[in-house]
This record gives sequence, structure tokens and C-alpha cells, in this order.
Amino acid sequence: MERNFEFELFRINIIKGERTLFDSHFKRIKKDNDIVTILKASIDPEIKQDDPGKKNLFEWVVRDFCKYSSSTSTGEVYGLSLGKALVAKTSEIITDTGIEEGHSISEPAAANSSRLFFCMNRHLLAIERSSDITSSRKWTLMLKELLKQAAIEHNYLDWIVFEPVARKQEIFEIFNSFERLTRFRVTLRLPNPELSRYSEQLFSQMEEGGVREYLQDMKNPQGLSKGAGKLPHATAEIASSGYKKGDLIFEGVRNRKRARVKTGKNAARGEIKVVKDYVRGLKDNAKSKEAKNVTLKILEEIERISPAPETKKNG
Repeated sequence: MERNFEFELFRINIIKGERTLFDSHFKRIKKDNDIVTILKASIDPEIKQDDPGKKNLFEWVVRDFCKYSSSTSTGEVYGLSLGKALVAKTSEIITDTGIEEGHSISEPAAANSSRLFFCMNRHLLAIERSSDITSSRKWTLMLKELLKQAAIEHNYLDWIVFEPVARKQEIFEIFNSFERLTRFRVTLRLPNPELSRYSEQLFSQMEEGGVREYLQDMKNPQGLSKGAGKLPHATAEIASSGYKKGDLIFEGVRNRKRARVKTGKNAARGEIKVVKDYVRGLKDNAKSKEAKNVTLKILEEIERISPAPETKKNG
């Protein structure tokens, strides 16, 4: 049965590396062009990441860079394929004298992959859902390391990481479900490029203070304010957009009982009514009218599951 193309949504976050006396020649990731340079460089055959297990050795790689058709309204969209290959396995093997425990090496190795769409105007990544790739968050670590290798090759001090963007209103459903919210803990990352009108003030304070990561651990036994524009609300707004590190922790009174809720791991999911194999094949003809139409469908679905904020600030 042919399946539609489904994806999960992640925010592109830039992590600033610490400069030392020995890397003064390294540069910062400041513009979208810097990100694109790293994406394009990551398909180098020399860039790979080993992923050893108890009995299996996997290898992760990036291939098939392309630029899809773009417009002034949608911005530029770039594509990559993230591959995971089984290169070696410890198991029973057949020899001339019998069957024994051994080490089997595959050449070429069997692989699985997911297609990635990088939407630069909102710094979002839509990754194709695949049981072999996206069933855990291991792929985010592997992709981070692959892109980090590419960044170093091009003398970038910073690197790229990915955080899940929550389903529309998921975090606020939890936030508002507490009759009395006594604690709210999350680590924020400096948002770029989009902000809501509720998070602009907090962004300005982080920017003016040179803060890249900000651990918020707000407590009040009498209850934190949940009003729009107040610090807890603005924090939840930024975190729900994927500008965070790790989980959000809420504590307080919920349904008349003491409760502690941890959230933030699950990414918003989207689906377009286009067969997934057709979408994957468009990388070979990325400038075609068909590719442009499919890219537009993906962008429209992203807007549905995670609407852009009312106001936006580019950095």
C-alpha cells in the first residue's frame, strides 16, 4: 500500500562555540548562507559518523543536497538525505566447517534513509518519518555530529542542533491546565529568526545581555502568573517554538491534585497527500514544477501545525 509523506518538525538552533587562542581564524554562523554552506559540505564522502551497538555497527551519512524552488513569500528550501547503514554485525555466521559466532561485514552496506527539508525563512527542519530513522532521537545526535564535521572543515566555530517543535498549543494546553502553577523550569536558547509579540521583550533582554542559553526555574508556592506577556507565558511561547534545550517541567495543582508534568520531547507531525516515494524522488529534479508544488504543500502543512508568530524578528 502506498503511503503519504509524513514528517516531524524541528527547530534549527545555532550553538556558539567558545573561542580560544588557537582558533582565532574560525568564523561564526551568522547568516543563512553559512548554514547552507555547512549543509552542502556535509555530503562529502569523507564525512561519516559511526554508531556502535552491542552487536551491530551502524554508519550515518548525509547525501543528496539540493535546493528546491523557492519564492519571496516562502523563502529558500534545501534538501538532504540522512542515511543509516548497517556496516557490520556480530552474529552466527556460516563457515566451511560449521556455524559459529563471528563478525559479518556488509559491502556495500544495506541502508535506510529519511528525506530532510530545511525551511530557511523560519529555521525549521521537516524530517520524513521513518521507523528506521525517527523512532528515537538518535538521528538528531548523529546529524549534529555530521554537520559539525562539515562546519569544522569550513572553519566554523559554531554548530547546528535540532529541537522538536511542539504540536500547536500542546505546551500551552499543559501550561493552562494547572489551577495553580508553582514551578516552571526550562532552558531557553536565543531565538532566531522568529518571535511572537509576547516573547519579544524576553528576547531583547537575552540579546542585550549576550545570553545564548538561559535556565529559567520559576517558583512561587502561591502560583505563578500565567497572563499573556508575563514572564512564564513568554517563556512558554519561546519554548513551544523549539528554542529550548531538553524538556519543560511544570509543577503545581492540576485537577485539584499535586502534579508534575514533563513535556517537550514530542515533535509536531505533519502529512501531505502525496505518495512518499514520489516526494523522495523529487531530489533528482528539484527545480521542476512538481517539486515546487510539493514543497509548497509541505510549507502549508508546516504553517498549519505550527503557525508563524504574529510578529517576526530576523537576526
